Amino acid sequence: MRTSRARLRAAAVAPLLCWTLVACSGDDSGSEESGSGSSDDAAQSSAAPDDAASTSGSAPDLSALSVETETNDDDVEVPTLLLDGEPFSDGELPFQVSSLGTEEVTEGEGKKVAEGEEVTVRYLAVNGTSGEELLSTFPNEESVVMDLGNESLLNAFTETLPDREVGSAYIMAMPPEEGFGEAGNANLGIGPEDTVVFYIEVVGSTEPLTKAEGEEVEPKEGLPTVETDGTSAAEITIGDAEKPDELVVQPLIKGEGAKVEANQTIKVNYTGVKFSDGEQFDSSFNSGQPFSTVIGAGAVIPGWDEGLVGQTVGSRVLLVVPPDQAYGEDGDNDLAGETLVFVIDILSAN
Repeated sequence: MRTSRARLRAAAVAPLLCWTLVACSGDDSGSEESGSGSSDDAAQSSAAPDDAASTSGSAPDLSALSVETETNDDDVEVPTLLLDGEPFSDGELPFQVSSLGTEEVTEGEGKKVAEGEEVTVRYLAVNGTSGEELLSTFPNEESVVMDLGNESLLNAFTETLPDREVGSAYIMAMPPEEGFGEAGNANLGIGPEDTVVFYIEVVGSTEPLTKAEGEEVEPKEGLPTVETDGTSAAEITIGDAEKPDELVVQPLIKGEGAKVEANQTIKVNYTGVKFSDGEQFDSSFNSGQPFSTVIGAGAVIPGWDEGLVGQTVGSRVLLVVPPDQAYGEDGDNDLAGETLVFVIDILSAN
């Protein structure tokens, strides 16, 4: 039977999350695709300035790039990327590189970022062809968490963030093959030959949980029973449990982390079985890595949105989800009409 992992997602993630976390396709569907398959023509252009271009594999010269910070009308410090001392849009364009490059701005004094950690950053991104600003977290004093353990994270981040100290800041020039490839990303205004220039500040870095941690909770009687150590798929036994008409949310471990909020991206390990016969239909352990999704925003089945928002990071939660909060009573889905039982370890929420 085809697994239901992909079907947990009912909607595309927001463009900002798509941009910061994964390599996304450039079409309007919002589907996730690898952006590493660019051609040589996409990676290099004869129009690239001599001081920016480099042969593949060598570091490009980014000495023409710098950052200027000003205080806006809301008394917030907002950086601007400069090219030869001028705002990027006023510089000699296009600015293109054929390999990934960085330029240090500020040395940090905090802990070093390790591979696989979740790194909190603030950043500004500019299109090197047009000079236009693409995205910035600074005006609203926001930050973004980049999961270095996510295999879909853009190569440019997994290559440049590890070993940097918290508190550091740097400029990064990302050629197409390190980003969205020959497809570009039309939603973000990135063409197939566009270099994207970033200014990135490293705010913090933490090692994500690998399984639920916290205080064990005695479940109510009459529920399916669970055996798991958090390192492999849970064994869920339906036994004499009564099938509920409404969503059942039963914490098995109460985590000590922050509460999960709607519209956050959560990372979880989970196992799902059918209430009707106890057959496992899906588990994140089958893929060898945790599952990440936006919660409380319609990106997953309603039972997940309702049952996980408000739980704490580190928790293990048993969900018994009736059809109306899963895949409905009717339809082509092979789980239509089924009450589903999930055991979910909440590893992070950002």
